Amino acid sequence: MLEVIVDGIVGVGKTTLVEIMEEEFGFTPFFEMEDEKVDHLLENFYSDGKRWSFTLQTYFLNKRFYQMKKAEKVGRFIMDRSIYGDFIFAKAQYLMGMMSELEWRIYQDIYNNLVEHVVPPRLMIYLRCSIETAVKRLKKRGRQYEQKVDVNYWKLIRKLYEELFQNYNESMLLIVDADSIDFVESEKDREKVLSAINDLLNINKGVFSFDGENIKRVDNR
Repeated sequence: MLEVIVDGIVGVGKTTLVEIMEEEFGFTPFFEMEDEKVDHLLENFYSDGKRWSFTLQTYFLNKRFYQMKKAEKVGRFIMDRSIYGDFIFAKAQYLMGMMSELEWRIYQDIYNNLVEHVVPPRLMIYLRCSIETAVKRLKKRGRQYEQKVDVNYWKLIRKLYEELFQNYNESMLLIVDADSIDFVESEKDREKVLSAINDLLNINKGVFSFDGENIKRVDNR
């Protein structure tokens, strides 16, 4: 069975890569934005973060856990964002004062209880990009509530993602340089990233990087 999760900062191209891999490899997709409640909650959060942070992140966490349990039964799946990524957003909101100390402790308790029952994917794909690239792509996709966000929030999210994947050892990891490869717009880049992923699907462990041209093993964990 093949299980893949795509993670990274907002706007980096996770959903697009999930759709591409669904078509190319026949994986069953699990999307982050498929619930009608999500847009409403995000609009509320971006308008009043302190009021809606805990509600939003608890909702995402519960939904992600449900998705991962459902995905385990499917086996051959591709998922848009991980439960580990959900934790990053909650932590960032706590650090920026949008979640109270009590709410943060409650969130951590719920997260720790749920993550014990989650089976990691065989392959985690981290789409790494600069803040400049992420903001440019957010503007291009045009969701008005995302345009209101302080760039310092995105900078903190990226910093926490970097920390997560510097120490990630739950499964095989592929780090894709999404600044130098644009599989959203370029058919050539799309073929390159699919070829790189296909080369790794039969490997069981290790950390690899892909710069748009070459795959390199950077760690044996």
